[in-house]
Amino acid sequence: MKLRAQITIDILANDFVDAAEHQRRIEVLMQAVQQEYHQAELMFRERRDRPLRGNQVAAEPRSVHYTGRMHEYEQ
Repeated sequence: MKLRAQITIDILANDFVDAAEHQRRIEVLMQAVQQEYHQAELMFRERRDRPLRGNQVAAEPRSVHYTGRMHEYEQ
């Protein structure tokens, strides 16, 4: 059996110095992970918020029903 574990951390950094400090802290944590799992990899990526295009509007969060499939009814 093959498994993959993935940890995602979204970080808001004020500037490049702050971003570098976060990266250093995570690299220290990663060293401990790699002692146990030698094949573990760490990847940093800059993420930018995508502006809404044209007539797009931000989607409103939908309620989740845990009791099964239900229809949304307006009152």
